[in-house]
Order: sequence, then structure tokens, then C-alpha cells
Amino acid sequence: MSSLAASDVPPQPSPQTSPAANPDAEKQKQEWEAQWQAYQKEKKQRRLPQAGLNAIRSVRQSLDQRPETCQRQLIVSGDGSYTTRDVVRNLPARTTYIGRIRKDAKLHYPLEAAAGKSTGRPRWYGAQAPTPEQILRDDSIQAIQVRCFAAGKFHDIPVKVLREVYWRNAGADIPVQVVVIKPLAYRLRKGSKLLYRKPAFLICTDPNMDLQALVQDYLYRWEIECNHRDEKSLLGVAQGQVWNPQAVQRLPQLQVATYSLLLLASLLCSGFQRTADYLPLPKWRRQSARPSLLDLLNLLRHQIFARGVDAPVVSFDAFASAAVPAELKSSKLPLAA
Repeated sequence: MSSLAASDVPPQPSPQTSPAANPDAEKQKQEWEAQWQAYQKEKKQRRLPQAGLNAIRSVRQSLDQRPETCQRQLIVSGDGSYTTRDVVRNLPARTTYIGRIRKDAKLHYPLEAAAGKSTGRPRWYGAQAPTPEQILRDDSIQAIQVRCFAAGKFHDIPVKVLREVYWRNAGADIPVQVVVIKPLAYRLRKGSKLLYRKPAFLICTDPNMDLQALVQDYLYRWEIECNHRDEKSLLGVAQGQVWNPQAVQRLPQLQVATYSLLLLASLLCSGFQRTADYLPLPKWRRQSARPSLLDLLNLLRHQIFARGVDAPVVSFDAFASAAVPAELKSSKLPLAA
């Protein structure tokens, strides 16, 4: 066994002191961390449920400021994005929330009084109740026919209800009722195969609210979806090509305010009916219960374009001749002559 020579041993690195920290880099890092924390804080404040809760509080505050509406019950309908702990547990007074819930949400019955002294931590919830999907499939829970108005006519909607239960996200101090709307049957055309829509699972923070009023108030929420479609597809809300930061914020507000004024003008002029003042419907449409936003825009364009025309336009040449002042007219004959 041979021994290693001193020259064969690799040299050990000598300990070196770390270079002095760059003060500019440290300052830039601190500024970046401060901006990141501010971003996370603002992001938490601008979450969708928090924005919805702020809107609910604003409406409730405006109702409380008027003597004739201060005692009125505010009913709010929302989708699953707003049915969260932050919204349900922080509702203002005299406010009822109706929203969609997961089909596998965990529900519990009220806690029964203990017969003797219990050991361990105190219980907050009673026995586990069936989930909304289990309520739908349970034949022992009788379906109730509720008559509601939707899509221009009345419908008999089969629903199932489970009252006085507790949802873990809402807490043990807020009893709720769960309403399951069974799938509705429809046909694409007369004589075609019978199809079914998806069921809807709802939760209401008022366990004693009338079932017919609950379902009807939730169906009214569909008008909000129509509102979003009209504003985005026809008015082009949030599609403006502007550069100024103030214009980015003010342009959608102006478009929504214009949309509201247009609907208000329609109600004041013709009410909820589609009168003969509007343009005729296309051949493929049989009837229309009320004017759509496209009808209002077409009527508005017709009134604006016809305002400056005193006499009916006979031809394009006569229109151009009437539009040009006499001193600017050319002495030459037109090419068509």
C-alpha cells in the first residue's frame, strides 16, 4: 500500500470574506418586497366575494337612509362565486341571500340537547344531513310544484326543500334552507326527443322564506345575465380603445349610464310593450313581448338620422344637391348627365 505524497494532495481553499453588500441592491429589494405586500393586500380587498359584499352593503345603506325603505327586506340573488363564508356571515341587517351551492356541500341538522354530561370538546353541529345531490335523488323527500314566471310565461317547477339545516361555511349560528330545483324537461322542436336541463342547488339564509317567493326571486336574476350580454356584445362595454388612465375607468361608467338612460327612455315612451314605433320584426320572428336593446338602438339611429331631413329623399343626387350650399356648387354638369 503506497502513501500519497504531499504534492498529490489538492490544495484546500482558503476562507474568504464575503463581499460587502450593495446598498442599492438592498434598497431595491426592500422596495420590491413592500410593493409585493401592498399588491397582496389590495388583491385580497378586491376579491370577487368582497366586492359583492361591498355592493350589498352599499344598497342596504341607501335603503336605510330613506324612511319609506328603511324597514324593507333586501333580497340578493347570486351565483356560486358569491356563496362564500365572507358573504353569508357578513350580511347586513334585513338582508336575505339566495345563491347556488355545491352539490356535495356538507350540511348538518340542529344540535340536539345532550341527555347527560358530555366529555371532550363541545359539539356545534348535529347529525350530518344529506347533501344537495342526495336530496335530489332521495325519493322519500316529496317534490313540490312551484308556479313561477320566466321567459314570458308561467311554469310549474318541481323543487325539493330541506329547512333548518346548517352549512359549515355559514357557521353554527346561521340556519339556512336548501332548495333543489329538479331538471326541467324541454324539446328542441315539436316531436323531438325529450331533453332535461341540469338541476340547480340553492341556499337561502332565511329558513322561513316562502318557497314560491324564493324560487321566483332567484329566477329574476336571469335579467342580470341579459344585462351583461347587452352591455358587452351590443354596447361594447370595456372594449374602448383609450389611453388615458382616467378614461379607462370612466368609459365603462359612461357606457353603463347611457344604457340605463336608454332603458328609462323606453319605459317612459312605450312602457314594457313593443309598440308599432319600432322597426318591423324579421320574417323568422313571430312576436316579441318587449323591445330588445337592438330594437332600441335601431329606433334611436332612425330618429337621429331622420331629424335633419325635412323632406323625403327622392334620390342620391337630390340629397347631395340639397346638402351643398349654392355658392359651393360647381357649374359643370355631373357625369351621369
